[in-house]
Amino acid sequence: MTFPRPLLLCLQGLLLGRFAQACPLPCQCYDGTKVFCSGAEIRGIPEGLPGNATQLFFVETSLAAVESGAFSNCGSLTRLVFLNNPSLALQAGAFGGQPSLAELEVSGSNLSALSSEAFGSLLELRHLVLTFSALRGLEPELFNRTPSLEALHLQGNKIETLPPKVFSLLRGLRVLDLSHNPMAQVPGRLFDPLALLQVLKLSDVGLTCLPLGIFQPLRSLEELSLDRNALAELPRGAFSGLSRLRRLELQHNALTSLHPCTFSCLPNLDTLNLEGNRLSALPAGLLRGTPKLGQLFAASNRLETIPEGIFSNLSQVQTIVLSHNQLSHLPAGVFRDLSSLTTLQLDHNNFTALAGDTFHNLLSLEVLDLAGNRLQALPEGIFDSNDYLLGVALKDNPWVCDCRLASLAGWIRNWSAPLNSQTFCASPDRLKGWALPALPQEQLVCVAAPGPADSSLSPGEAEPARAPCTYSDPEGTVQLACDTAACHRLTVNLPPQGDSTGQGLAYDSNWVLNSSCGTVRVRVTIRAEPGGAAREEEAVSHPPTPRSE
Repeated sequence: MTFPRPLLLCLQGLLLGRFAQACPLPCQCYDGTKVFCSGAEIRGIPEGLPGNATQLFFVETSLAAVESGAFSNCGSLTRLVFLNNPSLALQAGAFGGQPSLAELEVSGSNLSALSSEAFGSLLELRHLVLTFSALRGLEPELFNRTPSLEALHLQGNKIETLPPKVFSLLRGLRVLDLSHNPMAQVPGRLFDPLALLQVLKLSDVGLTCLPLGIFQPLRSLEELSLDRNALAELPRGAFSGLSRLRRLELQHNALTSLHPCTFSCLPNLDTLNLEGNRLSALPAGLLRGTPKLGQLFAASNRLETIPEGIFSNLSQVQTIVLSHNQLSHLPAGVFRDLSSLTTLQLDHNNFTALAGDTFHNLLSLEVLDLAGNRLQALPEGIFDSNDYLLGVALKDNPWVCDCRLASLAGWIRNWSAPLNSQTFCASPDRLKGWALPALPQEQLVCVAAPGPADSSLSPGEAEPARAPCTYSDPEGTVQLACDTAACHRLTVNLPPQGDSTGQGLAYDSNWVLNSSCGTVRVRVTIRAEPGGAAREEEAVSHPPTPRSE
């Protein structure tokens, strides 16, 4: 249907007028049910809010107070959010008369106290967020009128103490976040009513100890965060009863030791984070009770060794992080049964050598970090069984670029050159500073032990310095003797060859010579000098001098 232009303009005016009247300035309305109010000019609840609004947001306003019955005309409200309203104050009954309200959030205010009367009777409230404000405490009966709460977020306040029975009526609570509050301790039976709780976060609350059995009533708990506290020890049985726990965060505490049975009652644990503590050792049986562990983080501790068999029952583990410790040795077969392991981080430890079969059973390994150790070489074929290995981080090790590194250099060039472009030679001096992936294979030579004395010396002739390495071609035509400083003796058995120029003897040829020390290239040129004398020239390819770029 096509409307005449005057009629169309009239309809547009009516519609715009209707919407403008239903959405008070400076708020904006969306879909007729969502209202967004923002701006410092807003100092009170605007009049004329749409009666059918279901979601209402106040963001960065100058609201000073929310008075009793402020939203009485919004009977359909299900979500009410206050973000970064620093002057906000909530009076008694501020949220009264909201039978459908399911989500309430007040974040980023200077609210220091909250009366239980502010909520009225919010019987349908499921999610309550009171975060990053200035709350210093909670009234014992604050949540008595919100019995249906499933998620309660109180992180980022200034709460120092909690009434022992403040959660007594929240028997349906699934998520509780108390992080980033200066509590230092929690009442011993604070969580007793929360049998259905699944997530408990106590990060950065200053805990120095855990009351015995505090978590035992939480039979449904799946995630527990105790990170960034000051826990120096964990009581025996600290996690008993938490058979459904899947994630345990203990990073950045002050733990110096762990009892072998600390995690013995966690059969469903998937993620364990011990990073950033002061652990110098891990008990051999620490992980026997966690057969489903998939992620283990123990970086930035003081570990000097790993017990034999500590990972023996972790057939499902995918990630092990042991970075930034003091490890210098790995027990034989320590990773033997980890067929699912994809990520292994051993960087920034004190390893000087690794056994050739260290990683042979890690058939799923994709990422291996060995950077920042004291490795000078790796055994030949150390990665031969790791078909899915995407790359190995090798930088910041004192690599000795000789024949012992030839196999590794070849592997890097074929598989992981971009990742290891910053893997530099530390020695010998002639190669110091060279990037291993860019170094020609023939430069990776070794100095062998001195051989027997040359029996061809004439009586009375002084024995020359022994050559640690003798290079030759397969036919034995050319031999080149070298020591650690330079090459000194070249022997060439020339085949008959005439001079096509008629000026005398001439010879010019190239060889690739091999020895147990490595490979070198040699070029020999012989030509006649004026007067009939022949001059021999030899050109031996030496490793290049390191460059600075």
